[in-house]
Order: sequence, then structure tokens, then C-alpha cells
Amino acid sequence: MPKINAEAFGALMQLVFWGTRGSLPMNTPNHRLFGGNTACIGVDAGGDMVVFDGGSGLIHLGSEMVERDRKEIDICFSHFHSDHICGLPFFKPLFDSSFTVRLHSFGTNDATLYDAISGYLSSPIFPIGLADFKAQIEFVEHGADDALSIGDLRVSACPIPHPGGAHALKAVSATNTQGNESKSFVYATDTEHNPAEINASLVAFMREVDMAVYDCTYDDAEFAAKQGWGHSTWQEGLRLAMAAQVKQFGIFHHEPERSDEMLLAIEAQAQEMMPHSFVTRDYMRIEL
Repeated sequence: MPKINAEAFGALMQLVFWGTRGSLPMNTPNHRLFGGNTACIGVDAGGDMVVFDGGSGLIHLGSEMVERDRKEIDICFSHFHSDHICGLPFFKPLFDSSFTVRLHSFGTNDATLYDAISGYLSSPIFPIGLADFKAQIEFVEHGADDALSIGDLRVSACPIPHPGGAHALKAVSATNTQGNESKSFVYATDTEHNPAEINASLVAFMREVDMAVYDCTYDDAEFAAKQGWGHSTWQEGLRLAMAAQVKQFGIFHHEPERSDEMLLAIEAQAQEMMPHSFVTRDYMRIEL
């Protein structure tokens, strides 16, 4: 398991992909290379950290936090579907009164983050509830146009089409006194594109960022049969990334049954279209 140690890298941004799968955690012999944890990415710059989404990959981040005795964490949610919140009841810091956990949401959705999590952690769905957590928990709601500052990290949001509402999230690090340049990362999942036109607002949001990941659940050939499910394709992700002149692009939110062999084939095809693209995998670490 990779160690989070961004302090050693100054203002460089470090990403840890704790979960990259979409919709449902998977664990089969065909999911060994890319992994099966659902969405969770840690963004660290100079020791300041924010987490995007709390899927099943959040479990491993929690163990890392306890090991390193890191007592505060900010988790920003793109939306509240179960694969993006299912790691919370297994997140060790929530059961320790010495921890502070801030849970952030952006814009207007069908329900508040508090309502979504309290509903998920209740009978008959789950045996424990919010009252069983010992940490200091703060629910923080932001407007769609608000920006959140976490030390030298600035987080902003962009509404994207998805049933119930969702937001792409962007983390930007500050330029520090050592001369390290600002770095930027966009997390755009879950979303369904319109085949007739590119999402211009998302292109603007992604413009020239150092790295972006996008909902690549399907491919273009599968999309017609899956319209209305709220997801997009890896080809559309590449079209967006190239239009926005993204420096690196990660294929993310893999369809649950997409095997290692299938994802390797997608990666090869994607790199023919955009050489600086790749398929994300659980536990990979990238320094920008």
C-alpha cells in the first residue's frame, strides 16, 4: 500500500487512487491488476490533503491515517450514490474521538449529504448509524460556485449531468516560496454526456489542468443501450481532455465487470488517440 508523504515534495501535488471502479466493488481473478475498490482519490500538496469521494477505497485510506496519526481530514463528495459513500462506515477515523472528519458537498442535489448518509446508515440497510461514530463530524454544504480552501489547496466544483445531481471537483495547489508551480487536478465522475454536443462548461472547468479523470464506464459502442444510466464513455473522456488541452488524462470509474484484459486493451486504444492517457488502477500514486 502506498504511503502518503507529500510533505517531502513541497508544493508538488500527489494523487493516491484508493478506488477506481464504478458502481460496485469487485474482487475476482480478472480484477487483480486494476483493482475493484469504488471511487476514492486522495489529493495531497505540501501536507494539505483533501479526499474526493468515499467509496470502498476509503477503507485503506483510513488505515493509513490511523498509522500516520493524522487527526483531521476533509472529504468532498461528487454526489451521494452508494458506491461513493459505502466506505464511510468502515473508515477507522470515524470511530476515534480524537479525529475530526469534515464532509463537504456542493450545489443542489436531490437530498443533502446528511440525509443521504443518515439514510444509508439506518435499518434495514445497515446495522449502525451516525450516532455510533465517535469522531467530531462536520457536514459542510457549499454553493455550486463556492470555493473551499484547505491550507494551500483550493477546491471548486462544476455541475455535471447525472441522476440526482453531481459535481466535478477541481483541486489547485498554491505556488510556494520554493518556486514550485501551482498544480491542478479535475475529478469528473459520475456524468452522462450528450452525444450531440460536447459539455462546454466541463471543458472550460478542465482547461489546461495538469491531470483529469473522467467517468469512462462504457465505450461508445455500449453507450446507446445505457443512456439514462448516468454514465459516459472513455472515448468521450478523451474528446473532452483533448478539447480542454489536459496534460494527463486518467480513464476512471470502470464498469464493474470490465476485466484487466479489457482495460489493458482500452488503454492501448486510448494511447493511440492521446499518448498521455492511461487507465487508472487502485493504489497507484502519481506526482504532478
